[in-house]
Amino acid sequence: MAETKKEEDPLEEFVENFMMKMDLKGKEIMIKIKKFAKDLGLDYEKVKEEYISDSKIEEFAKNIMEESGIEGITELKAIKDFIKKFGFEKEKIKTIYFEFKKKEDFANKLMEEVGMKGKASRLKIMKIMDHVGWNQQKIKTALLRSTISERIESH
Repeated sequence: MAETKKEEDPLEEFVENFMMKMDLKGKEIMIKIKKFAKDLGLDYEKVKEEYISDSKIEEFAKNIMEESGIEGITELKAIKDFIKKFGFEKEKIKTIYFEFKKKEDFANKLMEEVGMKGKASRLKIMKIMDHVGWNQQKIKTALLRSTISERIESH
C-alpha cells in the first residue's frame, strides 16, 4: 500500500516561511502571524507591515505599563487597544487607561453588591454609566429596565 503524502495547509506553510524569513521564533509569535494572515490574506508585505506595527504598539504599551507599575495580559491588551484608537501619546493613554480602570473597578464593586458576575455584565454597567453617570441608584434602575425578566419580577 502506497503512502499518501499529507498536503500542508497553505496558511501553515505561509506562517512557517514568514517566520523563517523574518527570523522569528516562538509559539506566541506564530499564533499572532497566523491571525494576521487569516485577517489579511497570504500577502507577505501586508502581514509584515501588520506585524511590525503590532510590535511597535506592544513595545510602547509595555513601556507605559513598566513606568506605571501595571501588570497583566488583560491590561496589555486594553492599553494596546487605546494606543490603536488614540495614538502614541503616552500621557493621554495613561489618563484614558486609569479612567477606564476606575470605571471598571466601580462597575465591579456594584456587581458585587447586586450579585452579578461576568464580563458582559461589567461592560453593560460601564455602558450604562456613560449614559446616567456614576450614581449607583440610577445605574441599578437602568439595569432593572434593561432586562425584561428582571422588569417582570420587580412588578
